[in-house]
Amino acid sequence: MTVLLALAPILVTLALLLTRLPSWAAPAAGTATAVLVGFSAFGTAPAHLGSALVGGAPTLLEVVAIIAGGITLSRIMERSGANGRLGEWLSAGAGPTLATALLMVHGVVPFLEAVTGFGVSLIIGVPLLVGLGFTPFRAAVISLCGLAIAPWGSMAPGTLLGARLTGLGFQEIGVAAALWNVVPTVAGAVLTAVLVLRGRGRHGSALVRGTAVAVGSAVLQSGLILAANLALGTAPAGAVGTAAMILLWLLVIRRGQLTPGPGRDVVPYALLVAGVVAGTLAAAAVPALDLLGSPAVWSLAACAIAVPLLRLPPADRRAVPGEAAVLWWRTAVPTALYLAFGLVLTAGGMSGALADALGGMGAAYLFLASFVGGAGGFITASNTGSMAMFGALQLDTAHALGVSPVLLNGLHNSATGWGIVTGPVRIQVASALAAPLQRPGMPGLTASPRNLAAVMLPAVVLPLALMGAIAAAVLPRVG
Repeated sequence: MTVLLALAPILVTLALLLTRLPSWAAPAAGTATAVLVGFSAFGTAPAHLGSALVGGAPTLLEVVAIIAGGITLSRIMERSGANGRLGEWLSAGAGPTLATALLMVHGVVPFLEAVTGFGVSLIIGVPLLVGLGFTPFRAAVISLCGLAIAPWGSMAPGTLLGARLTGLGFQEIGVAAALWNVVPTVAGAVLTAVLVLRGRGRHGSALVRGTAVAVGSAVLQSGLILAANLALGTAPAGAVGTAAMILLWLLVIRRGQLTPGPGRDVVPYALLVAGVVAGTLAAAAVPALDLLGSPAVWSLAACAIAVPLLRLPPADRRAVPGEAAVLWWRTAVPTALYLAFGLVLTAGGMSGALADALGGMGAAYLFLASFVGGAGGFITASNTGSMAMFGALQLDTAHALGVSPVLLNGLHNSATGWGIVTGPVRIQVASALAAPLQRPGMPGLTASPRNLAAVMLPAVVLPLALMGAIAAAVLPRVG
């Protein structure tokens, strides 16, 4: 009965996600249900829930500020034509091909996620893919697939937390995550290939050959990240591996010619990335400078420089704030509610009850371990949050079952990152960035949250099941 009560808020949220209610309704109802269950069934003190929400307020405010800066920058880059010009340079005039999609999904998007985190890569990836000629729906899906890099997002704080919680080595956990992460990376590559090739009317043997190329690109990216983990350590591994993929695919697409460069159009994005990296390093050296590491600061700075640099016409300058405000409201409110939902589930004791129930399943738990990680990512939208919620459970279960805690932790980390991809927070942001770029007469699905979730959910669940099957078969033998 306790488990059913703990599940109730999650089931309410999932059920309402399938309706046509406003996007804020599901997380609001889920949060309210979690509060009621926490008070009535788990005896949670109101002060304890309040303390959890207050403690999470800085993160919540930072996330909604990041969304504000990201959406505004996206509208400026779109109205100025910069995204279209960047897309033309990246594709060398080839348009929305499989090669340009793989450049984005295995290079540009995951590189941005590795150095910035917080889903900032969507801010750049979605409009750039539309600039390359992809429909907004395909642009959103391809960008979401690029987030398979999540274990190394923002220089891998979630992986570091996993090491600290378990007393294991940071680097060995990074290596384990890299081994497991081949599965979601390949899954994202296959989905990207099918979307792109079928959109270009390719079927049969052409589809098979293209999918094989995409899988090869995914395996190469995974191998480069694994090698970087071994050679350089876990924190920079994602950025190094994906930077190499950007160079390789650009050389292929542009036939060895990287010049002339993209000019001033790339400056706002370059400022965003360089600012976050430099600010993070400065904050590590001087904690008082912590604000400089926030993507919110640098996305707003990029907006400020983009308007005069790109010579945005006066009419567009007046239009952008209103457009950005509407999109921000539609996106930030549901996102904030989902973050609050995760905080209440944890502080109210429901996450702990679910963890205890799962941990008592014995060897059968190994198949479900990947789904636990995926659920943690879905709920918290953070590798760090999921590791805090379920990391101890995974460690205790590994010891109880006599399996490798390093490999189980790596599985959890990778599965969490893939669960984040289909989580409501990322879906809402991707939709908010893509939907305004929809034009009448565009073929295929629109970039609504419902359509994105319908495609991404099976693309996440099936790889999680494969990871679970591998865990159940392999972990007992190497424990």
